[in-house]
Amino acid sequence: MLGSHPAPYERVYVFHGSACTQLLGADRLVTAVQKLLAAAGVDPHVSPAVHTDIVPRPYTNEALQDPLLDAPAGWLRSHTSVMELSVQLPMQSFWDRISAGSWATWSEKWPAPVDGPLFPPSSPDWLTRAPRWELDPLAPALGPAAPGGWVWSPRAGGDSEGGFDHPEELPLRGEPSAGQAGTTGGAQPVSWVGLFQLTDVESFWVLSTPDRLDHVVELCEQLSSTHSAFTWLTGYFDTQDVLGSLRLPMECAPELEFALTERGYAVDVWW
Repeated sequence: MLGSHPAPYERVYVFHGSACTQLLGADRLVTAVQKLLAAAGVDPHVSPAVHTDIVPRPYTNEALQDPLLDAPAGWLRSHTSVMELSVQLPMQSFWDRISAGSWATWSEKWPAPVDGPLFPPSSPDWLTRAPRWELDPLAPALGPAAPGGWVWSPRAGGDSEGGFDHPEELPLRGEPSAGQAGTTGGAQPVSWVGLFQLTDVESFWVLSTPDRLDHVVELCEQLSSTHSAFTWLTGYFDTQDVLGSLRLPMECAPELEFALTERGYAVDVWW
C-alpha cells in the first residue's frame, strides 16, 4: 500500500507552517502517511493545525477571530472530500520522519520469493512528489486581503506539477472535450484544484499548480460579474512572483466548486 501508485482521483496536499505540517488528501494515502510517522515514533493526530503566522483578512468584523476558539459549530467541516492529518513538525523534521518511517517499515517490503530483487527503503513516490506549500507570513498579496499566505514549494517533486498529473488545462468556457482531464479511466491526466478552509471561518484557499491558478483567476473574474464576493479575490506570490495560492470569502466556495466541477476539474474540498 505504501508504495503503490495512487488512482488518478487520489492525491495528497502538503502544507508546511513554521512549526507544524498538515496533510489533506485521499483517506488511503493519508492513512499510509500516518503509518510511516507512527513507525518513526511520531504520534500523528487529526486535529486541525493552527497556522498562527497567517495575517487575517482585514476587511470584515470577523477578521480577528481564532478558528479554534471563536469559530461556530460550522468549523467542524460540513463539507469535505479529504482526510486531514496534522503533526507538530516543521518541514525538514517532517520529511526526516517520513524517511525514518520508510526504513522502519522496510521489512514489509521483502519480496516473494525471498530470493527476489530487494530494493532499499524509500518514501512513496506519490508522497515525495505531492504538491507542497509553505506558509509565508510576508507573502505579497494582490487583492484586498493582507499579506501572508501559502506559496508554492519548488521542492515538490522537482517539477512544476509537484505530483503525478500533467500541465494540461481545461477550457474555462463550455464543456471539456472527451478524454480530457477530470476523467478517471486509463492514464488520462487529472486537472485538480483544492478548496480548503485552512486559517479562519470566513475565507478559504484555492490551491493548485501556479499555471492552473492563473486559469482559476480568469474563472473568478468571470464569476464576479454576477457574484460580487468574487471581487475580493486575493493572490499570494513568492519572492520570484510565482502565484502560490488564492484567497476568497467563504460565500464563494460552493459557487466556485460548482463552476470548476462543471468544467471537468477534480475538486477536493474541506470546509
